[in-house]
Amino acid sequence: MLFSVVMPTYNRAERTAAAVRSVLAQTEADFECFVVDDGSTDETRQVLARFDDPRLVLVFNERNRGQHACRNQAIRQARGEWISFLDSDDVYLPGRLAAMRRYAESAPRTGFLFTNGYVHRYGRIIGLLFDPARELPRGKVPGYYAVGDEFLPYVTTMVAVRRTAFEQVGCFREDLRILEDTELYSRMLEAGVEVGAIPEPLAVRFIHEGQITRDHLKDFEESLVALRSSGAPAEVQARIRARVAREVAEHLWRGAEPRRARELLARELGSVGGAFYLKTLAPSPLLLAARKAR
Repeated sequence: MLFSVVMPTYNRAERTAAAVRSVLAQTEADFECFVVDDGSTDETRQVLARFDDPRLVLVFNERNRGQHACRNQAIRQARGEWISFLDSDDVYLPGRLAAMRRYAESAPRTGFLFTNGYVHRYGRIIGLLFDPARELPRGKVPGYYAVGDEFLPYVTTMVAVRRTAFEQVGCFREDLRILEDTELYSRMLEAGVEVGAIPEPLAVRFIHEGQITRDHLKDFEESLVALRSSGAPAEVQARIRARVAREVAEHLWRGAEPRRARELLARELGSVGGAFYLKTLAPSPLLLAARKAR
């Protein structure tokens, strides 16, 4: 069972080196690793050139195409039965691929498999992606289970997908910029690709400032695209849409953007419902700063 690890990178020389080392340190030897440098202008290319391992396939783009296009590039060249993803600022733990092999062999119908992982922020491990005791759905599930973490608490670094799932529904949409993975996985699940989950932490996800200061309204819009791809009934879409709106508004509120939070909630929940929800939140950082300045 060959695994194809797919890692796009852009201007992350040091982090990419650590990510590559974590793949080469796997106890499972049957893998290839595609690293797609997306037109980096730092020393990423030079750092990658120092690695000498036949399992490593380096691809260098002359212009920046976006991580979704890089993943598609690697998937189309990959030979593996399973495509395992890794973001270039994260790392695998040594037993990641071996554990996935064991699970895949014990549940051969599984086509979408994710693991738990450690979350690293502020220079230390601050917790797990999800509670290992949490009951998780497995097997065939509705496509909308891929939207948000209410049902499936995955991030793409923790995910591997059987090649046949891509053959069935296609690759990442390159017109999306943020949630192209969510949209793809919702299509896969809706098409009947079966889900598997490993509660053991087998990778480390690093949270840094670039991930925190993101366009949350763009997140919301692309969540709706993923919802439509999931084939969920209208009433389910409405419920999830309201939940995602609340989550995005909370990020905006805590990110010192109370006006945008109010506008989003008024549009999605109505002026009364939106105002009521905001009252349940702690004061925004902007408001707290204003109070301290008095």
